[in-house]
Parts: sequence; C-alpha cells; structure tokens
Amino acid sequence: MPFVGRLLLEPLPPKTIRKKLLWIIPYNKLVFEFKVCEDFVYIDNKLGITTAVSAGTTTDFASIPRPLWPILPPWGRYGWAAVIHDDGYRHGKFNRETCDLLFLHAMEELNVAEWKRCVMYNAVRKFGKSSYKGGTVEKHN
Repeated sequence: MPFVGRLLLEPLPPKTIRKKLLWIIPYNKLVFEFKVCEDFVYIDNKLGITTAVSAGTTTDFASIPRPLWPILPPWGRYGWAAVIHDDGYRHGKFNRETCDLLFLHAMEELNVAEWKRCVMYNAVRKFGKSSYKGGTVEKHN
C-alpha cells in the first residue's frame, strides 16, 4: 500500500468565518477542522512522488458544499486523499496540477468509486484555484 503510517486526527473547535453568497449577500459559515496527530507518507508510483504530511497539519477533509453532504460528505473513504490534497495546497509543495493528480491517484489507491473520483477531481480542477497557496512549477502528463 502506498500509505505509510496512520491517519490519526484530533478535532479542533469549530470556527465561524464570514463569507458572501454571489459576492453580495453576507453569511456565516461554520468550519470544522482537524489536526493530524502523526506524520504519514504517501507514495504515488504513477508520478514518482513521495510526499509526507506532518503532524500538526490541519485539514477540513474535502471542501464540499453542505447541500451535497448526503451523497459526498467531507470525510469518507477518500479521507487520506483529502488530507494529502489539503497539505499540498496549503503548503505549496507541488504545483496545483500535481496536487490534484496526487488527490486523484490516492483516491484510486483507496478504492473510491469511479464516479466520486471523477466528480471530486473535476471539482478541484475547476474550483480549487482560489484555495491554492502556490508552489513549484513541475508538470506531469
């Protein structure tokens, strides 16, 4: 298995952030985050990349809009993949395309249903740009 270590998390107190709907209507959003308690490693053999997620890293798992939670909750079989993706986006370890491919490949390794992988991968490609904190410029085909 390409995952080395355990996914051990500690819940953090929920926080409220101020958002705007359609850039106009303000509303409050309740955010649930978790802290990674132990280091773990993911080895992506397709890309030839090994990435480590350090203890202390925070994650909200998959950033899925609440109305979709009945079919795609923020946590699930894809939990490890979401933590790897959050870590890559927040710390700029790789370029955005590579972070998204690591997410897709990790979901494949975790046997996430193909339709869920497609929906989630395409969502991060289409809507993830504003969450990405920057990183290196390598590209993978």
